[in-house]
Amino acid sequence: MANKISISTLPFEFKDMPYKFEKLRELGVDYVHCDIMDGAFVPNKTYTPKMLSEIAGNINLPLDVHLMVENPLDYLDILSKCATYYTFHCECFNDKKELDNAINQVKNKGLKVGIAVDLNTEVICIEAILNKIDLVLVMSVKAGAGGQKFDENSLEKIKYFDNYRKQYNLNYQIEVDGGINGDNVAKCIQMGANIVVSGSYVAKAKDMQVAINSLRIN
Repeated sequence: MANKISISTLPFEFKDMPYKFEKLRELGVDYVHCDIMDGAFVPNKTYTPKMLSEIAGNINLPLDVHLMVENPLDYLDILSKCATYYTFHCECFNDKKELDNAINQVKNKGLKVGIAVDLNTEVICIEAILNKIDLVLVMSVKAGAGGQKFDENSLEKIKYFDNYRKQYNLNYQIEVDGGINGDNVAKCIQMGANIVVSGSYVAKAKDMQVAINSLRIN
């Protein structure tokens, strides 16, 4: 089965998103990857709650939400009616109990739970909760900014999570985010990724259809 494609909101002007993502939907994109940053967990800041409501109401694609924020539950109410995947960073929490509580709250809203693992975070940090989630997001760049170069060290993380999924017969998706393009996407899929996130590679392409097609590995 071919992998899914999720396009990041970061390279697009906010006012252009409805038009741009309708075009991307027509070109075969599967998800909108909505990158939410608070200026605290990462230096940059992106969308206010009002802007999030507008994104959800004006884009006719499932929302793959990626929260790079210190308090991911603060956004839960406003996103509970529009998100498909609600992904937050394991690094936000002090211990497994706090992380478990956050997972349960998101599930209680009827959303699919994703846990993101930043570039320099060890895989062991989320091993204990892999049976409770729907998606693992492997960062292949440092979280917090678009346009960075893909770090090949992330491939071993993808492979680890795929092997763990097979060993324990789990069903979570593996998503990879950061510097993905037509030159490295096949390596990610070969290691076990199911969803690839792309931003600048598609947004700045001369032909977005060609770029999107290059990200789909059958």
